[in-house]
Amino acid sequence: MDETSQALQQPQEAPTSKSIEPYQQSLRIIFFGMECDFSLPVLETLLRNNIHISAIVIPSNESQLPGIHVSPAISLKQPPRPQRGMLPMMTGATPSLVQLAWTHGIPIWQVSKLNAPETFEKLAAYQPDLLCVACFSKIIPHSILDLPALGCINVHPSMLPANRGPLPLFWTFYEGQASTGVTIHRMTEKLDSGPILEQEEIPVPEGISYTELELLCAQRGGRLLVNVIEKLAAGKSYEEPQDERQASYHSYPTDDDYVVNAHDWPVLHLYNFICGVASEERPVEILTSNHYLLATAAISYSCEGKETDIDGIQQDGHGSGTILCRDGWLRVYCR
Repeated sequence: MDETSQALQQPQEAPTSKSIEPYQQSLRIIFFGMECDFSLPVLETLLRNNIHISAIVIPSNESQLPGIHVSPAISLKQPPRPQRGMLPMMTGATPSLVQLAWTHGIPIWQVSKLNAPETFEKLAAYQPDLLCVACFSKIIPHSILDLPALGCINVHPSMLPANRGPLPLFWTFYEGQASTGVTIHRMTEKLDSGPILEQEEIPVPEGISYTELELLCAQRGGRLLVNVIEKLAAGKSYEEPQDERQASYHSYPTDDDYVVNAHDWPVLHLYNFICGVASEERPVEILTSNHYLLATAAISYSCEGKETDIDGIQQDGHGSGTILCRDGWLRVYCR
């Protein structure tokens, strides 16, 4: 690996607001995101580092448009008007991308049709220099990708070209990977395949949940995105094409991907998978030769007793159970 490639993969220190030159603050940036645990920390990091966001684009939620049978291609999301005589409502601590945008006076556009002429016209009116994407559920068409002068870049929670696709962190847990990462890459019409601008590897701690790992990736991704914006504005960015020979792609997980044969997986792998993705609403189904169990959370594991021939799922009748895996025992909460 040459020095340039090594530098590309080294963790980068996030610039502070003081390191951003005045002309960088004048960049016209449109941010594409969603009300989710990944978009919000990225946007927070940009704003905390004085990155100016001209507008935010989110997918429209047609269920929240009562009486409108055909939703507009793009519409401005307005803050609710306080009713006369009512005191200001104290909201909870639950963070919201929309509330953050309104607090900073950033217009929010709800989009149902990105390829509509009116959508292009609304976004083109901002004369954007750069589009930044951090979790967006719609395919962005070529006309929008070509709109900004500095291009369109995406924050992806994997070490591309590995784990392309919509839910890479699920497959990090499913495949028992010891590390994942976050990548800033240019967007092209082929999903998650554009040149890499910066990336950082992230270890996957034992027993971490999906939400915790997603937050970690989003926070690191936000800092890397600040670095990339700084370099693009200064004309000092470097990009490296992805190696298609190393590429992997996963779609959305199916019901079958939540079914595991305990004899096929090492106990630590199964423990981390359940910690990562299982819940009351979406348990992991664990099979042995003659039994099955719906695990909602992992409690502990042990590699002792791995020589026994017992085909075992033992439930204690109090919402927990013990499973004999390929190389040890796993204790879980179950239903």
